[in-house]
Amino acid sequence: MERFKSDVLLYIYNDLQEGKVVRKSDIINKFNINERTFYRYIKDIKNFVEEKFNDDLIGEKIIADREKGGYIFKEKHEKNLNEREILAISKVLLESRGFIENEMKNIISKLLDNCVCEDKKSIQYIIGNELANYVPPQHGKGLLDKLWQISSAIEDKKVLDIEYYKMGTDGNLREEVSRRIVYPEGLLFSEYYFYLIAFIEGKSYEYPAIYRVDRIKDIDVTDRKYKVDYSKRFQDGEFRKLIQFMQAGELERVKFRYTGSSIEAVLDRLPNAEVRKENHGKYIVEAKVFGRGIKMWLLSQGDSVEVLSPDKFREEMKMTILEISKMYE
Repeated sequence: MERFKSDVLLYIYNDLQEGKVVRKSDIINKFNINERTFYRYIKDIKNFVEEKFNDDLIGEKIIADREKGGYIFKEKHEKNLNEREILAISKVLLESRGFIENEMKNIISKLLDNCVCEDKKSIQYIIGNELANYVPPQHGKGLLDKLWQISSAIEDKKVLDIEYYKMGTDGNLREEVSRRIVYPEGLLFSEYYFYLIAFIEGKSYEYPAIYRVDRIKDIDVTDRKYKVDYSKRFQDGEFRKLIQFMQAGELERVKFRYTGSSIEAVLDRLPNAEVRKENHGKYIVEAKVFGRGIKMWLLSQGDSVEVLSPDKFREEMKMTILEISKMYE
């Protein structure tokens, strides 16, 4: 009898730990026990998980959830990811195409294993086709170890000695490796790739250099530390607002006229942009940006945008558009 009781208690407790809803009818039918026994077992588990030793709660709070029709661990459902959140994260991960296939599948599998929900099979079904037809990035490099190395170096303010493959003028990676001693400042993800943001040792550039992590051949985390001027400390979030397509360059203010269908999409793409004027669906927008990545985006908008300033950039856009038009003559 005691063995039977312990089996039922462990079964119920395990279901609660996995985030499942423990329903009275399910347990009664599975173990052929009566209602009174079920409530006694729930009370036993409730007393165990809510009992305090040295003022530390050893478990979660068990509650009867009417909406779910059974008993749950309250804190586990509140603090852990639920099925809706897991589904959303999985879709974003798959759409990012930031990892090679085995890394992506392992990450999503572990997300599902740690999901506090009953609908894992539903999530697997929803994303199954997308996962089966997942197209990994062309570089084919595993990145998790490098990303962790870089993140740890940033946290510890350690100098990195990296070997890096540059892109040649023919659009292919050069065979020779360039070596750089850098002060890592940030790690960003954009348009399918991870980027190391770093200042080059011995250089006096006002703005950091940008390295695609998959093009880094080797990383040596040295024992040397670099000093941080906290009044000028690099901020990943602010930098992301200023840069498009991870193209380095000078920081400048660009003004353009937008006549497209969604000003919201513009403001999402350029987080620090401001609408200076609006007149019947025509917007004057001003944004502060790094480099000429903004040029790529503006050109992609076709006749929905017209660059107004600075004058030099406006002329550059005109020349580029003329060159493009010649290609179709």
